[in-house]
Amino acid sequence: MNKILAIFAFVVVMPLSSPAHAFIKCDKMEDAKKAKKCNKNTQKALDKARKGTTAVKPSSLGSAFSYLDADNPLDSDDFYLGEAKIGVKAVDDLNAQINKIAATVQLAAYAGHLNETDKAAASKLGGALLPELIKLKDEAPKVVEKAQGLMADPASLIQDNPAAALKIPKALASGVKSALAAVKALPGATKAIGPIAKGAAGAAVGGAMDKVSGAVDKAKDAADTAKDAAGAAKDAADAVK
Repeated sequence: MNKILAIFAFVVVMPLSSPAHAFIKCDKMEDAKKAKKCNKNTQKALDKARKGTTAVKPSSLGSAFSYLDADNPLDSDDFYLGEAKIGVKAVDDLNAQINKIAATVQLAAYAGHLNETDKAAASKLGGALLPELIKLKDEAPKVVEKAQGLMADPASLIQDNPAAALKIPKALASGVKSALAAVKALPGATKAIGPIAKGAAGAAVGGAMDKVSGAVDKAKDAADTAKDAAGAAKDAADAVK
């Protein structure tokens, strides 16, 4: 009897299971099987993204976002954005620039989610994000120029950093992947931030959103150029092995 009571007490104290985190994008799925698969795949991708990286801080976009650092949404499971440095300044600088674009897009997605429960907080964030989205019009060409400059002589870059010969193409590939994902999500981020920013910026938002839409094509060009650069870097790395 005592053994039975002990087992019963253990069951009462301990939950029957420890459910995994339900990701926002998966939680909205009506099909339970699809939601379960979504959560499993997203968790796997998150674990991979967190490995060897640290979360990007919102303040990297500017002091207007420093208030988010303490409870960093970019370090949350649903909106994680990581960065890793390899100690090669040219590559690290390029990826830092790519991460700023990715962080802008990711925070726009977070603002859209926040708007469902806290419109005031979402409006504050949306108002700060709008100028950053507009800056993408100028930032995308800079990424292109930096990628082109970096890859003008990839073999030399690797020879100057032999200890990082294998890290360089991997870091570039990771940066390109992040850039492509950001560019793909940019139209959705722009759409999401529109009605939120209107609450913060009023009538001026209309013309600003047109500028943001124009930045999408330039950002795509930047990502394509960076993709080609990563391929060239990999070929160069293979050549010096």
